[in-house]
Parts: sequence; structure tokens; C-alpha cells
Amino acid sequence: MSVTIVAGVTGVGLTSVCQAVRGTLDDSYTLLNFGDVMLEQAATSGITTDRAELATLSQTQTRRLQRRAGEFVADEATQTNVLLSTHLAVETETGYIQGLPEEVLHDLSPTTFILVEAAPETIRSRRSEGDTVDVDSTRKIAFEQQLNRSAALQYAREQNAPVEFLENEGSIADAAERMADTL
Repeated sequence: MSVTIVAGVTGVGLTSVCQAVRGTLDDSYTLLNFGDVMLEQAATSGITTDRAELATLSQTQTRRLQRRAGEFVADEATQTNVLLSTHLAVETETGYIQGLPEEVLHDLSPTTFILVEAAPETIRSRRSEGDTVDVDSTRKIAFEQQLNRSAALQYAREQNAPVEFLENEGSIADAAERMADTL
């Protein structure tokens, strides 16, 4: 079985595209959200049940949760193909950190990276529609996308895996169809 990493910045439509593509695939694929798995690990460990608090944890706590989440996903991948929705660069109170540290990347051993992007203006507009996400400047969004690109290339090089680009400017169904073709 395999792990396919699907990544993008907040507001790019990552969750929507992943859910849509999951609906087109057979039961040999499981969709997991790395942040949700980390939150489950944090709750199990008595750390927090609030997703927003994950960004306030120390780097040591974050890396431990990332490692536990990675081990969980790797275990899942022994039974099914996994589509893992995640952020490759994560903003914390102290700055951006790797979404998949080396040991987690090693555990996951992904076969493909799919980087979902849209124009920064599109992402800013999508963020302004939500209630839970601050609307950042288009410059900051462009910076976050560049961090994700750099991380995707670094991770892909380490895993000897390709990076696929998926534009999500139009309909979710079109983006999901292109992702399904990649899979």
C-alpha cells in the first residue's frame, strides 16, 4: 500500500478537493488529515482537545505529536492506500516549522506528493469567507505557498518521489478529477 501526500496552504481548498476525490476512488483508499490525527494524539495524551492550541505547543511537544501521528498513518498504510492531507510548512507562535520532520517522513515513506495551489488573491478571498481563519495579505499567502513548494521539493528529493502540481482555481470537481487521474 502507499501514502500520497496532498498539501496546500489554508484556504486553497485542500479539504474540499480531497473529499471530492475520495468520493471517486474505491475502498482501497483512506483519506486522513494529518492535523486531525495530531489532535487525536494530543487528546489521547491529555495535551489538548483544541486544534488552535496545537500551534502554541513547544517544538518538542509538536515533534512528538507529529511522530505519533506519522506512526498512526504508517500503520494505516499497511492495510490501505492513504491520501494524507497536510501542510508542509506550519505556522506556530515562534515561526514556521516543518510539517513533516525527517523521522515522520521516513515513517510515512510517501510515493507521491501533490501540491494544491491557487492564486494568492483566490486564497485570500476564500479565507475571507470563513469564520475561523484570519485573512492574511496576498504577500503572506504567496510566501506560505513558496514555503510549501520548497518543502515539497525537499521531501520529494529525500523520498525519491515525484511532486505533482494541482491548480484549484476552478471547480472542485475538476480539481478532484485531475487528482484522481494522478492517483
